[in-house]
Amino acid sequence: MKKTGSFFSKHKIIIIAGVLILTVVIAGQKLLKKNETSDSTTVTTAKAVKGNISSSVEASGSIETANYLAVTTSVNGIVKKVYVQEGDVVVKGQKIMDITLNSDGEESRASAYSSYLSAKASLERAKSNLLTKESALMNAEKSFEKERENNSYQTEDERDSYKLAENAYLVAKSDYELQKEEITQAEVALNKALLSYQAQSPTIVAPDSGIIANILVVEGMDISNSLSERTSTTVASIRKEGTPIASLNISEVDINKVKVGQKVILTLNSIGDKQFTGKVAGIDKIGLTSSGVSNYPVIVKFDENSDMVLPNMGVDAEIITDEKSGVLIIPTSAIETTNNEKNVTLVKGDATEKVKVETGISSDKYTEITSGLSEGDIVQIKSLPTEGFTTSSGINNTNRNGGMPGGMGDFMR
Repeated sequence: MKKTGSFFSKHKIIIIAGVLILTVVIAGQKLLKKNETSDSTTVTTAKAVKGNISSSVEASGSIETANYLAVTTSVNGIVKKVYVQEGDVVVKGQKIMDITLNSDGEESRASAYSSYLSAKASLERAKSNLLTKESALMNAEKSFEKERENNSYQTEDERDSYKLAENAYLVAKSDYELQKEEITQAEVALNKALLSYQAQSPTIVAPDSGIIANILVVEGMDISNSLSERTSTTVASIRKEGTPIASLNISEVDINKVKVGQKVILTLNSIGDKQFTGKVAGIDKIGLTSSGVSNYPVIVKFDENSDMVLPNMGVDAEIITDEKSGVLIIPTSAIETTNNEKNVTLVKGDATEKVKVETGISSDKYTEITSGLSEGDIVQIKSLPTEGFTTSSGINNTNRNGGMPGGMGDFMR
């Protein structure tokens, strides 16, 4: 019997120990789960400080022009001689290269010259006809004046005679004015024909003064253009004085924030980390709609020229819509909005208090506080764990992309 009692006593101890272990495990799991849950939200604090802040609109686009002028030709033939090289300074009309025309090139040049002569003859005829119209107008005007002075308008024949003289004068005047318009059209046609003929010239000259930026052909290279479609080939480019111009696409949500004269910070992926500055020079308020999305082109002129900025390069831009210095700022994440009312959690020692605030402009991370807080107040920030992330500031007394006023220690607590 003692053995039996001892057996049950031992097993009773084992069961009790097992229950205790199970209880410890369950309690540990609950505690671990509680700790994991509590760690999912980290509460930090920040101090309200005085600093600089700017609000901006982000956009992308491309370089429209970088003051590069294309030198083109419509001829067909082989490059005979190139007289300039990259970096040379040229003046308008200076010879750049000669081309030996092939049969297509000769035919195209002859056709262009024929069109030029035809346009020139049309202009001469139009001028001659103007003299005839002018004489007819003078005669009609004299007859009308004479009729008006001598006609008593008493009989039907006299009234008819007056009306006929008046109509003849008006018709002659209309013919004269139409002939002057015909001369204008003939002059435009002649200028166009002359340009077409010059484009077929085997000698290519600089269309304007500047610096040769590049030469795209070498001696012996074949140049081929379509005679029917009148295509042209770019053989060189000339860089002129001036700064690049970019075209940005702004969404309908942001377009009313953009004004002419606002500062713009521009970056080009092809030029690495270098930043450029510029100003908004023009805004297209009509805009374009594609696939139901409206965008409004904005023209930005760079502040300085750069040989690295080339036409058609992609560009990202930040348009500064507002800037303030020496204002009270806190992280935007400290602000809670409920029923259109903005509040922050103010920390006073071990206690916290909800405080209503009014805000001004905001950057990507920070917000201006216009009322509700004072400099040095501590506010609470609820956010996800920040371990493994780098915090950067958009507010700075000297550099908009770096540090905080007085160091990060003055801001975050």
